[in-house]
Amino acid sequence: MDILAIGALGAASFTLALSGALAPGPMFFATIAGSRRRGFWFGPGAVLGHALAELPVVALLLVGLSAVLENDSVLAGIGAIGAAALLWMAAGMIRQAFRPPPDSGAASPTSPRRETGTAARQASPGSAPQEPQGSGRRMLVVEAAGAGFVTSLLNPYWHLWWVTQPTLLLASAAAQGWPGVGAFFAGHISADLLWYSLTSYGISRGRSLLAGRVYQGLLIGCAAMLLVMAALFAVLTIEKLAGPTGA
Repeated sequence: MDILAIGALGAASFTLALSGALAPGPMFFATIAGSRRRGFWFGPGAVLGHALAELPVVALLLVGLSAVLENDSVLAGIGAIGAAALLWMAAGMIRQAFRPPPDSGAASPTSPRRETGTAARQASPGSAPQEPQGSGRRMLVVEAAGAGFVTSLLNPYWHLWWVTQPTLLLASAAAQGWPGVGAFFAGHISADLLWYSLTSYGISRGRSLLAGRVYQGLLIGCAAMLLVMAALFAVLTIEKLAGPTGA
């Protein structure tokens, strides 16, 4: 076992995965919404679900099934389903943009109960969400993991990334045996965990910036990016269905 080669595999996997993590997609937008509503732990929880979705993909690639996903018909199906899902998510974000933020209704002026001290600060619209404890945190992680799992599977870019980007690197990892594969996966997930933890922390601690027109503009901007992605994958679907042209 070559320790230096395994370390290099982990570093290369981290760098490659970061290029995918930085591309906005359904999981990124779900993390923004979830972190604003539920706090920091939504981001790491979403990465847990993301990792659970990726483990079978790595296993399939290792046993040589990547050729199945390179089939034009399969890619066309992934593109069509993904485009439809992205359109649906964009429509939901546009609807949400014209509703009050979920936490905008702090204590009503006519409410008979007055909150003071820490409770009042936690209830204010510009404060960070209260971090859950114990079983509440476990439920939050389960919710976030479900979001990370589903949004990963619904993202056509995620499927295409796995069949085009890491193939050679994963082959090198397989040559090192299970330690190499472990280093590849650890490096890959570390990049996701770093990016989504930073995103979740920033959103959960900067909620005062996500109110009113800023909040509305963020949602509309996210929806616009999803629409662009949906259009790109619709084009991909058409190209794959049309097949190669020319002599």
